[in-house]
Amino acid sequence: MKKLLASGLGGGLDIINASLLYFAAKNEEVPIVLGSVRPAPLEALTGRLRFSYSGAWVNKDTKINYSGRYIEPRVASLLEEEIMFFSRKYEKRSDPFYLRTAIRHAKSWYGLTDMIFVDGGGDSMILTQQDADGTAESIDPFYGGDAEALTALDKVPNTYLAVVSVGLDVSEKGFQKNIKLLKKRDAYFGKVNLVTREKQDYQLEHLLEFKEGFLAPFFDLAENTLVLTEDDFDNPDKMKSHTAVVTYHALKGNFGLKRTYVDWEPVTDGRKGVIVKPEHCWMYFFDAQQIHKLKLELNS
Repeated sequence: MKKLLASGLGGGLDIINASLLYFAAKNEEVPIVLGSVRPAPLEALTGRLRFSYSGAWVNKDTKINYSGRYIEPRVASLLEEEIMFFSRKYEKRSDPFYLRTAIRHAKSWYGLTDMIFVDGGGDSMILTQQDADGTAESIDPFYGGDAEALTALDKVPNTYLAVVSVGLDVSEKGFQKNIKLLKKRDAYFGKVNLVTREKQDYQLEHLLEFKEGFLAPFFDLAENTLVLTEDDFDNPDKMKSHTAVVTYHALKGNFGLKRTYVDWEPVTDGRKGVIVKPEHCWMYFFDAQQIHKLKLELNS
């Protein structure tokens, strides 16, 4: 019997982007756990249940005493479920080995058959410096939270990378080039339009079919966790997210210039904001094990 994990890959509020798969699975009555890969070491968390050196369960009462935007306890409260939290750091240092160990422990101890890690924006697909664009954390393909998480996923079977709102962090030309390279390795599993549910080359029907009905709970979660207007600034339960806000607007059909309110928001057509496009509605799927391997080859 299959049991899935849908987890944010490693940056910002990707747990909100990952919740799309969580709600899709719930809609199909597929057992699933929602997770998040973040930089906060477990020592910075109180009220969590540790299951590995870099893995723990967090709940609505967990406190995360670390710089950054941590929405996981709020999400746990809204879903009335615990969140699987993976730390990229062990003893305050980035450590892909302990992260990989935590992912393997979670997979074996909790009966997870398949694990999907979700990236909003696409910087996980920056495989060479030329692929970077927009608001990418870095043009260095080996730097940043997504790169660290993908290093850890090397050699972990049945793990997938899902990318939504492509083009915010990676150039669309570079993204399409890397799809072709991964396709040659049988590591590209197609894409799904999350609104129309149209599928192109999609090969993961055995995991998720994306039946109608999963977007409404996603919108509800997003509206209760994301800063979507200036009126939300003073609400302590809401946080800013560049990619999750774009995903929300795209799936709502709110196309055109939209504010995301993050400090690194670009200036577009003379105004702050991002042009939300219909293309942001597509989610792409890859074999997560192959990303780091291909990156090493392209940069050797």
